Amino acid sequence: MKKAFTLAEVLVTLGVIGVVAAMTMPTLINDQRNKSLEAQFNVAHSLVSQTITQMSNENIDLAKMYCYNLRDRDEHIFIKDFAKYLKVVKSEYGETGNLTKLGYKDTTFFQSAPGRVAFNADSHNDGAILLSNGMMIASSGCWWTAGGTGLDFIIDTNGPKGPNKFGYDVFYFQLDQNNKLHPDAGDYLFATTDAQKLACCNFLTANTCSVPQDTGVSCAQFALTNTWPHDEKKKYWDTLP
Repeated sequence: MKKAFTLAEVLVTLGVIGVVAAMTMPTLINDQRNKSLEAQFNVAHSLVSQTITQMSNENIDLAKMYCYNLRDRDEHIFIKDFAKYLKVVKSEYGETGNLTKLGYKDTTFFQSAPGRVAFNADSHNDGAILLSNGMMIASSGCWWTAGGTGLDFIIDTNGPKGPNKFGYDVFYFQLDQNNKLHPDAGDYLFATTDAQKLACCNFLTANTCSVPQDTGVSCAQFALTNTWPHDEKKKYWDTLP
């Protein structure tokens, strides 16, 4: 007589498989999302770095060119010149504090903090461009170094697609007086110590930066080094919640 599984045994087995799948699927989906975000970040950083190098070959001091007399000129001139080196599909050279001008669903980006806490709109208020590869780059103006000579801008690695959240697909960078691209942290006026940098890239608590609406601004340095701000033993891109 041939042995066979009973209906009850089959149902129990299917139930166990379902439970295991329900437990593991969120992790697998999250891992895949993080890998995609990491790849987009690396492409964006490489593209911007190359563009800065091209611009540097034509101008001795970019920060001086765009910042020293910026308040007496067109405040959005940097992003206009930046656009000349890239494949731009949409541009806005006026006020871009409201992201719906660029096709976004929401008016602002969100902080790295839990939930949907709005990020400071000044980070993208001096003109912006959308690229053919889906990226968005927006100028923040000249702010944080002594004399306001550091040129700040943000990169949204996948544009309106989302999640439009700092530390995930949105990152803050700065161009210094030596035409060097920095993740905005070490030279950031209110994030110079390790504790301040950690506070300004916080995925556990809202509004921990000394400028509360800027929580998430220092995440670029952790993304570049692939170091999790809350546990140095963990990798950034493996740990994003």
